[in-house]
Amino acid sequence: MRQILESMGRKTEKNLNVSCEKCLLMATLGRFIRAKTITDAWQRGLGLIWRQGAEITDERGTRIRELLSLQVVVEEPYREMIPAQYSWNEERLEEYAEQLLSGSNPGFEYTYGERLRAWHLPGMPAQDQIEQAILRLRSSANTRRATAVTWIVPVDMNKDEVPCMIVDDFKLRDGRLNLSIFFRSHDFAGAYPANLYGLARLLQYVSREIGAEPGSISTTSSSAHIYEHDWDFVEKMLLEAGSDGV
Repeated sequence: MRQILESMGRKTEKNLNVSCEKCLLMATLGRFIRAKTITDAWQRGLGLIWRQGAEITDERGTRIRELLSLQVVVEEPYREMIPAQYSWNEERLEEYAEQLLSGSNPGFEYTYGERLRAWHLPGMPAQDQIEQAILRLRSSANTRRATAVTWIVPVDMNKDEVPCMIVDDFKLRDGRLNLSIFFRSHDFAGAYPANLYGLARLLQYVSREIGAEPGSISTTSSSAHIYEHDWDFVEKMLLEAGSDGV
């Protein structure tokens, strides 16, 4: 009987270990944060990636800590827009936001503004997707078609420098215009605050054009990651903030 119980105990311990390993693997796919501000969202997102993310080497040979499918909702994107620890100042963020709203490209491989406001197939006329979204929202408050994409299949499939932000979608409900965005890849330490600042300005612009109040911003990041060169900075910031990503 003692041998049977010991055998059962070993099997139970083994099953628990396997279960824990599965839980850890599952923790890397699918997480949700509801935050009040951009600053709050950034700090909590970094904490979650830092605490639960998996360490991998990407296709460029760079070490990252990564969470898959991280959704973050910012309910009040116009309050505490710039985290105190972020390296960009307001002037630089405003320049970024202006570029996001503009269809011109000063010489980069691509810009989000160009893809959103002057999207075009090679040899074809440019399409202003933001203006088209505005027209749809004016035509029908409940439209589900006010969507803009940045990916151009024949252009991007064979390039290394491609957009990280792929889809911007506007939904007008109860007088508030909300913006949902999908990122295929998201540098959470270096780019998230700038992305959200620019997207908040985009939401503000579209809201003004249709006579609505700007609402919340939701980002879904297929790969939300922290690059190895930011690990020391993130660890120090989280320790000082007393944040673990909960």
